[in-house]
Amino acid sequence: MVAALIRLKKDLTFNGFNRSGWHILGTVFAGLYGLGMVGMVFALQVMEGSADVADPEFVHTASVLMGSAVFLLWLIIPVFISGADAAMNPRQFVTFGIPRRGLILGLALTGLISIGAVLTLIWLIGQVLHWRWDAAAAVTAAITLPLLLITYSLVSQAVTTSISAWLSGRRSRDFLAVLALSLMVLLYPIMVGLQSAFASLADALPAVVNFLALTPLGAGAALPADAAAGHWGSFTLRLGILAATVAVALVVIRAALVKITEQPTVPSSSGSRSAKGLGIFARFPATPWGAVAARASTYWLKDARYGGTLVVLPALVVLAVVMYFQLEAPWVLLALGPIFGFSLGFAISADISYDHSAFALHITSGVSGMADRVGRLVGLLAFGLPATVLAALIPAVMFAEPGTAAALVGASVGMLLSAAGLSCLISARFTYPVPKPGDGPLSQPSGSTGRLMIVQLGMLIATLVLMLPEVILVIIWMVSDAQWLAWVLGIGSVLKGLALVWIGVHLGARVYDRSQPELFQQVSQY
Repeated sequence: MVAALIRLKKDLTFNGFNRSGWHILGTVFAGLYGLGMVGMVFALQVMEGSADVADPEFVHTASVLMGSAVFLLWLIIPVFISGADAAMNPRQFVTFGIPRRGLILGLALTGLISIGAVLTLIWLIGQVLHWRWDAAAAVTAAITLPLLLITYSLVSQAVTTSISAWLSGRRSRDFLAVLALSLMVLLYPIMVGLQSAFASLADALPAVVNFLALTPLGAGAALPADAAAGHWGSFTLRLGILAATVAVALVVIRAALVKITEQPTVPSSSGSRSAKGLGIFARFPATPWGAVAARASTYWLKDARYGGTLVVLPALVVLAVVMYFQLEAPWVLLALGPIFGFSLGFAISADISYDHSAFALHITSGVSGMADRVGRLVGLLAFGLPATVLAALIPAVMFAEPGTAAALVGASVGMLLSAAGLSCLISARFTYPVPKPGDGPLSQPSGSTGRLMIVQLGMLIATLVLMLPEVILVIIWMVSDAQWLAWVLGIGSVLKGLALVWIGVHLGARVYDRSQPELFQQVSQY
């Protein structure tokens, strides 16, 4: 049975390359990027492991920090993909009656059939070379290599099965994904806070490394150091921590599988509430574009795929505030307005793709391209415009003169309108796979990476090109110090943004009207 699961994972992995050229392109790009990062680490491991230049303390510190980072990646990545269509999700095998022991072992081994596992293996081989200056440490690193690999896989599988068993509801999965994304954005403030707790980073490292080496995160990576120093008591303790981690992961996996296969939860409808009134639809005009705007606003309020953007924006504010106090640079806060404008304007570049099969409502009801484009734009601007103005106005009032404040607010609103106008055209012309309705906001369907990167990179370049007039005006303004240019910049940005919105809506509506069937076929296949 274990061999059958391994063959299944292998076939599913290789069959994924037959879906589209974009999938191959995205996978190759991601693999090359990961290989480049790991390759640089591997080269450093080889150089620092030479007997002539090896510093035992440095090698120990680097090993524990890198080992902890790798462990964390295996721990948190399942949170990001929890909403994806995971073919090896334990729930897929409920009806097959697979023995629990074989299923646990099979899932743990199939977790090693991935790009991440290959990259981790390269790093572990680098660990052996990192410690080659000491025979006992090198042998320990070689012996613990398969143990660490299987530990990482078991911990990752424990997280996956736990989410599937106890957090399988949509709200729970969305919360975990958005929380993980927010933590990524706030990583810098968290690191700054940890660093400020110590006198300096140099003083912090030994304490951090010693702490991590006594946790499951860094215990395995610290074993060669104990072998090199002859600290066999610490070696035994860390080996026990690693063994306990494996045991806990197995217990969690087993409990989760029992929950999934033997104690399934049937959703109850007793707590459901009956809908009253039209809700947000009553707040928009009873016109085609008003109905589309109300539907788009409902997405922003209730669909976590859209809501993830709204959660990240406050995290960006926190990040900017921390960076301001750290760097004492007001420009960090002044940049919030343009960043808000671009992020929100770009957010509707995949609105048709997000509709998925629900896009049929627009086709069967005869919604025109103009009503569709205007409705989605209004749904965004209803909250995006006030948010962008506030993000630009508050820092501007704090740090800038009236003319500079007007320029900043105008440039931010212009960025929002320019990006939104471009999105009105892009979303009707270029679609790409996105998380399906009900999936986590951070999950990525197979075959989406390549096309997603191309479209997003193209839109980013197009937006930067469209903002060149503002950049030129800013340069002239800074050189000449003429305050009247600030008002020209602010007003000109808004007027140019309105013009781009008008062009984007009309061109997008034209593309929409002539390619509705093709659009529906594309998003349905995704």
